[in-house]
Amino acid sequence: MEQQLMKMMEQINKQFDKMNQQFEAIDQRFNLIDKRFEVIDQKFDGMDKRFDGMDRRFDGIDRRLDKVESRMESLQEIVENNAVEFRSHFRHIEEKLDHHDKMFELVSGELSNKRWL
Repeated sequence: MEQQLMKMMEQINKQFDKMNQQFEAIDQRFNLIDKRFEVIDQKFDGMDKRFDGMDRRFDGIDRRLDKVESRMESLQEIVENNAVEFRSHFRHIEEKLDHHDKMFELVSGELSNKRWL
């Protein structure tokens, strides 16, 4: 009986050894999985940094576009003001030219009348 008990204990020990080996294999697999997750985490961290950089660039682009839009509005106002001013000057010049034309006709008429006399 003692031998049977020893045999059973040996079998139980062998089974525990097998289980221990299986647990060690499982631990190794978990360690590999942990390493893979660490690599994935590093890649995600790198992607986060890239996205943050892209966000900063987009913010800069938005600010530049706002400045461009503001400058365009300012230029549009300047062009409109210049157009109004040029029309006003053109009318003034046209009136002066009409006045000079009438004066030339008057002077020409006066000179023509005096020459014939």
